[in-house]
Amino acid sequence: MDVLSRAVMCFCLMGWMTLGWSNAAQYTSINMKRNIDKLKVHYKISKDQLFNGNPVFPKDTFEDSERRVLMSVVLDVYLSIFGQMLNQTGDQEMIESLKYVKGKIQDLQKHYFLGRIPELRTHLQNLWAIETSDTTVQGKALSEFITIYEKASKLALKFHLKKDNRRKRRQAQRLKSHIM
Repeated sequence: MDVLSRAVMCFCLMGWMTLGWSNAAQYTSINMKRNIDKLKVHYKISKDQLFNGNPVFPKDTFEDSERRVLMSVVLDVYLSIFGQMLNQTGDQEMIESLKYVKGKIQDLQKHYFLGRIPELRTHLQNLWAIETSDTTVQGKALSEFITIYEKASKLALKFHLKKDNRRKRRQAQRLKSHIM
């Protein structure tokens, strides 16, 4: 990856980290912001590149349970990007800033996000690699289908009931507030 591409990716990521989250100011320390600002100055890209309409991490429309998994993977990608940047810089100030930011990401991952992401990623890669045109795979898939379909239906119902219960609680709270 050339320097310009790396810089574009870095700035898109930084923009998403600092501007993309509406509540980011509540959770991002002043020290973290300073380190990110130093990195943005060092890895500066043009406004045309930064605002080209193609964010590195597009906004998602997933549910909270899905977002947790997705955010763990996004944080893994950031760790990889910052690791690459660390390997490619000799500037001591940038090294310190990158190490600080990487450490904060690792702390966040360790304490609040799924620790089994590598295992999950491997499992997903294995699923995506299944040879769907192979007749043996097709036959085995047919024999496993009812069990898988039952599990999926049970899971879907569980999420539907959870949503329905939340809706009922909100309606009950609104009704209470109107009565009182």
